[in-house]
Amino acid sequence: MILNDFIKTNNSFPVEIDELSRYKTKDGSLSLYSSNYKEAFHSNNGAIKESINKYLKPAQLDRLYNTKKISILDVCIGMGYNTGCFLEILLKRGIQIDWHGLEIDQRPLKIALQEMNFIERWSPKVLSFFDSIKRTGEWNDGINKGIAHWGEARKKINEINNSVKFDVILLDPFSPSKCPELWSEEFLSLLSKKLSHEGRLITYSRAASVRGSLKRAGLEIYSLKPVDDNTNQWSSGTVAMKNPIKEKHISNNQQFKDLSQREMEHLETRAAIPYRDPSGVKTSREILFTRTKEQLNSSLKSTSDWRKRWDTAK
Repeated sequence: MILNDFIKTNNSFPVEIDELSRYKTKDGSLSLYSSNYKEAFHSNNGAIKESINKYLKPAQLDRLYNTKKISILDVCIGMGYNTGCFLEILLKRGIQIDWHGLEIDQRPLKIALQEMNFIERWSPKVLSFFDSIKRTGEWNDGINKGIAHWGEARKKINEINNSVKFDVILLDPFSPSKCPELWSEEFLSLLSKKLSHEGRLITYSRAASVRGSLKRAGLEIYSLKPVDDNTNQWSSGTVAMKNPIKEKHISNNQQFKDLSQREMEHLETRAAIPYRDPSGVKTSREILFTRTKEQLNSSLKSTSDWRKRWDTAK
């Protein structure tokens, strides 16, 4: 794609509140579709299913059960499924929870809390959490506490004290091609610094650009295994952490694995060129334009050649 083509096909980006359409996913759970971003909030296979398989299980919360407090950062709260699934487990364990959420749009949670399909899926304690952050932006049940930082994530993340380190970071914005500002090299580096010593950053994205940025931030990268063995997908997401997992634990792990040769080679293609936003205020269009220009001038292997090689190798 030449730059003029890029401008023609990307002259409209989500810059204002858009229409959100309700729909039911295959597991019966409610989701939303954004007309501006032209993306659904969840996989059609199921909103609940996605939160459990792509976020809850890879977190392996049982490794943290001996701690006194668990800190969670939910980047793009959306309808609240990811956090809700975590709280359902943790609130039964009696471990103190310190929760922070970043979200620019309060409507998805408000819409969800008006639907019985959503309400009936949660325990009273989790519903109380949702209601509290919807009304006041804060949650405090006497033991646990949380703050929803409503607003633009690149700015609002600075409201979180630098001393707070997270055991789990749930990274769930719209895709990099639609919301590059939350997948930039700089924003991912900032998130990486907020991980605790044993913390994990978990995301549905398997993009080489995202994985490359996380590696340059000093994190170890693992690939989420597809849940369905019959699928043609080679990965369903990424788990990143500061310290490598011992090999014996990787071999017995049912959620994620070391990057395959295919995935390692993906990191050597033009797809791995990061989204750049050094000022932290660039628009989606500016970030995408800069990356496209860098890709056109790059001597890295083309992504199409990488794809052909591995499609042929099947």
